[in-house]
Amino acid sequence: MEMSALEALNVETAFTEVLTQIHQVVSRKALEAGDDTSALPKGQTINVGSKDDVKKVGCCSA
Repeated sequence: MEMSALEALNVETAFTEVLTQIHQVVSRKALEAGDDTSALPKGQTINVGSKDDVKKVGCCSA
């Protein structure tokens, strides 16, 4: 996937795709583990907010 942080091109899409892939891998491992919760990774829930929380700022101001 082509993206540009400078031009804000596909940045959000790429981030969402990475999170989706991570979720799918962890979910697949959870299904394979069945009732064995010790096989699942333990972690902390992180709220990344919504699109409305993102502030648009200009680049390269002098």
